[in-house]
Amino acid sequence: MKLIRSTLALIAGLFASHAMALDASSLKLQVYSVMLSTSPLCSSPVTVFSSPTATEVDFLSAPTLGSGNPADGTYQCVIIKMSDLIKFKPSSTSGTCTAGTEYVADVCRVDNGGTTHAPDAAGATTVCTGTDAVPHADAVYLYLTTNASAGTGGQTFVQPTSFSSTSGLHLTAPLTIAGTAKSKFVVNASGKVSGADSSCGMNPPVFGFVPVP
Repeated sequence: MKLIRSTLALIAGLFASHAMALDASSLKLQVYSVMLSTSPLCSSPVTVFSSPTATEVDFLSAPTLGSGNPADGTYQCVIIKMSDLIKFKPSSTSGTCTAGTEYVADVCRVDNGGTTHAPDAAGATTVCTGTDAVPHADAVYLYLTTNASAGTGGQTFVQPTSFSSTSGLHLTAPLTIAGTAKSKFVVNASGKVSGADSSCGMNPPVFGFVPVP
């Protein structure tokens, strides 16, 4: 069995720009499934883990996000189906952030123009609901891709359609599977929490894959 382990300190604000940088002591996501694609355009993904009920995972506690037996290969895209309501705790106090307080953020919503699209699905994107003031849970697809332009256009939950597409977030290194080798997500989330705005939030970390000895 090939394990895909996650230390993904990933997503919290994903979509804001803040100063007054802090670290996070926890980051919890509600995860439905994880998919892999050998294409930077995230096409024809294979499912590693799937459940009709979301499981809350603290991505800062080095959890095993899912297990499966994907074929050997180099996977340039990871797709995570998740709730767009995330929880995080700042490790220290600054501005609107208080150390140890758990904050809930709706990262795909009407007032930030958020939309999502299932991988390879036909038709238009789905508009997310809720607002910053009144959050509402939506199931969204997070696209992490080695596509060089990813992460510059704000469409984090939309599948990239070309190599010039800015959709998704940038994955610094692909997942390479060979035989019984194990890999994990490694994410640098240092300084990604901010209390500079009217509410405590987070910026996207830098993340990729590394082999596990």
